[in-house]
Amino acid sequence: MAPSLQTQPTRPARPPAMRRILMDSDGQVAGYRITPLRPVVRPAASTGSAMPWDDDGCDDDGGPAPFAKPTFVRCTCAELAAGEFADLDPATTVFDVRESAGMSSPSLLQERAALEGAKRQGFRLAFDAKLLQTTHAAFMPLTSFVMLDMGALEVGRAATVARALRSRQQVATVATQVRTPAVFKALADAGVTLYEGLWFAEPTHRATSAPVGHAGLLELMNMVARDAEVTEIEALLQLQPTTSYELLRHINTAGFGRRSEVTSFRHAVMTIGTARLLRWTALLLARTRVGDVAPAASTLAVVRGRLMELLVRDALSPAEADLAFIAGMFSMLDVLLQVPLEPALGLLNLPAVVTDTVLRDRGPLARYLQIARACEKNDIATLAILAERFGIPMDHAMRSHGDALAWAERLDR
Repeated sequence: MAPSLQTQPTRPARPPAMRRILMDSDGQVAGYRITPLRPVVRPAASTGSAMPWDDDGCDDDGGPAPFAKPTFVRCTCAELAAGEFADLDPATTVFDVRESAGMSSPSLLQERAALEGAKRQGFRLAFDAKLLQTTHAAFMPLTSFVMLDMGALEVGRAATVARALRSRQQVATVATQVRTPAVFKALADAGVTLYEGLWFAEPTHRATSAPVGHAGLLELMNMVARDAEVTEIEALLQLQPTTSYELLRHINTAGFGRRSEVTSFRHAVMTIGTARLLRWTALLLARTRVGDVAPAASTLAVVRGRLMELLVRDALSPAEADLAFIAGMFSMLDVLLQVPLEPALGLLNLPAVVTDTVLRDRGPLARYLQIARACEKNDIATLAILAERFGIPMDHAMRSHGDALAWAERLDR
């Protein structure tokens, strides 16, 4: 655990805060950004290094769900000086420093002391581009990231700042509130490093039929869905060794609770059963790229499915939790395959509860899809309404979203 910025008898325990994903210029999820909610003081824990707003959320093996990719935590110098983030991991935490609020804000010298203390511990610091030009100009030597708020900056101005910073090898740029592919391209051309926004998750519908490269995957999933004979599926996989390899890799990576490695499709059937194989086949389909679809889109689909599964586990059967996982992922099938949603789903022999959820927003799983969408958009107001309507604690939904992101990140390791 990182040493404290200031000795405190208590430490802040924050309510959960939803992460927004950050994407790099290659379309991969490269980090997260959060705005912690107001802290509630509780006695300091003697051990542990988890984020204070994270649940003890576990993966399938009962272990914690840590993040390896950096998380940008929005904060003020006053909060750093008070030691409110002292238990975070410097290796994976970037402090997104904003103006201190209120009459009790520390002086410039106190602010610099808090920032330098964080830097000495190994934390990286990010500042808004406009603040670096005004009140925070003196902190430029401490800066690792410059934040470009595209809700307030014109594209041309942001691109100019990014180009100017290219020569500073230790400073990277992060664009937030990116809303269109055109803005992303302009900023990528200017050398921006990371991007926050969901523009890449909008369907393009460039095709009217599934990609040729997905034919084998679709056939495999339909065979698993109709509970085909193992020998029949094995014969198909013999013709598709890459598909067979990727399927087993996903099963072994995502099945954290198993002690032995699954080495063949027949072994998989014996170990986890045909019913659970449907989810792993669906996962492989969701994670197989089409054209220029950003890899972050498939990650978003996996997170949506995993979040729905985690929420359903508390209320419905394990079989329904598996279907929630599939429904969540395939609610983005139009984005992943670049085919309209109804024809895309028509390629698969899916249970009615899945298609009713995705196409008609009805059935026992629909409420969980609505919550998942609110979480990924960081829409606190909508999430609060849905949580009250459906009797699902809001903090549980937010923690589960964090666990789903960590689970998806682990798949990529």
